[in-house]
Amino acid sequence: MDLALELLTASLTSPWVYLLIALAAALDSLVPIVPSETLLITAATFAATGQPHPAGLVLAAASGALLGDLAAHLVGRFAATGIGRWRRWSRIEKLLDSAHTAFSRRGGTVLIAGRFVPGGRSLATIGSGLLGFPIRSFLLWDGVGSLAWALYSTGIGLIGGTLFENRPLLGVAVGIGIALAITSSVELARRLQSMRRRRRTRSRRRTRSRSRFDNLRGRDVMMERMSQTHVWYVSYGSNMARDRLACYLQGGRPPGAKVTYPGARDSTLPQAEAGIELPGTIYFAGESKVWGGGMAFYDHSVPGPTPAKAYLITAEQFADVAAQEMNRPPEPDSPLERLVFDLPSGSSHSVGPGGYETLLVLDDVDGVPMVTFTAAHGSTDTEHTQPQEPYLAMLRTGTAEVRTASGLPLPAAAQV
Repeated sequence: MDLALELLTASLTSPWVYLLIALAAALDSLVPIVPSETLLITAATFAATGQPHPAGLVLAAASGALLGDLAAHLVGRFAATGIGRWRRWSRIEKLLDSAHTAFSRRGGTVLIAGRFVPGGRSLATIGSGLLGFPIRSFLLWDGVGSLAWALYSTGIGLIGGTLFENRPLLGVAVGIGIALAITSSVELARRLQSMRRRRRTRSRRRTRSRSRFDNLRGRDVMMERMSQTHVWYVSYGSNMARDRLACYLQGGRPPGAKVTYPGARDSTLPQAEAGIELPGTIYFAGESKVWGGGMAFYDHSVPGPTPAKAYLITAEQFADVAAQEMNRPPEPDSPLERLVFDLPSGSSHSVGPGGYETLLVLDDVDGVPMVTFTAAHGSTDTEHTQPQEPYLAMLRTGTAEVRTASGLPLPAAAQV
């Protein structure tokens, strides 16, 4: 034991210890199994006697950590080139969207806090690169986090070394124990807070879901008799304007459009309509054959809300509207007419090809499904394009109708 203590003392009081600390802190970001914090606390325990110097340990640890984190950030940026393929898996897509939301709102805090959460350092640094967090902001915030971590770990080691000056190994054990206790307490508090947040979110979603469709349930319509013949078609784009939707049902060309529509097989106008809010948001991408410029798509995974218009039409009419949205003529016996009743709420299905090839079943109202369609890609998977003014004018008309019909204020996410 004495020989081991002598060897440890000789190693940790050598000038090379600063390089060792810097290398361990750098590697820890890319290889999380490297015990950089334990090594720093151990060195700081011996520093209570004056050698190595505490300030040198802080500088070495902070510098090494920042360099290692920068390397991890650059790895994330390199890997981001293939991020679109990863979104084929729904869990990865949700994780990426959650991380994107977190970094867009409080990226600096994520980088600092991630350093003190088990496994959080690598996730935060590589994730910041994947999500394109600006490199200058990264260096600033990660530098603050690296310095805070170095001061924290060195301080804990100094406490252990001061309390047990003549028994350095016991001081090391106490220092590591203090760090584990603090980390465990923080992780427990974080988990409890996350559980409470999930419960509140589920409660809000249930409340929002009930209130979102109350105005539909209150309509003077015999919903039960329509449960296998009608759908609530939810439009978040230009079809929020009832005159624009009429062109899909009765034929004609909307003002400013380049296309004349043949209309649906059944030209009857909707039996009811209501302005509602959807939990996601819209974005513009691609090139519209009707308006030129970008087209509006709906991404339910991005925080909203966004205004929308729900129309009560037959499943046949919905299939015809979908066909015309995808630049195809309406056809009899479309599979979509039955598919809308077979899919459960919250599901999606590809009905392509076409710009709006993904059918979404949003919910149901007394057995009548609420459906819409969007693109297969999400808002972060494709390049955004600027919509043309005629399209924006139609969107403004539609959102004004939604706001008037529902009494909803127009959210910032829906302003165009």
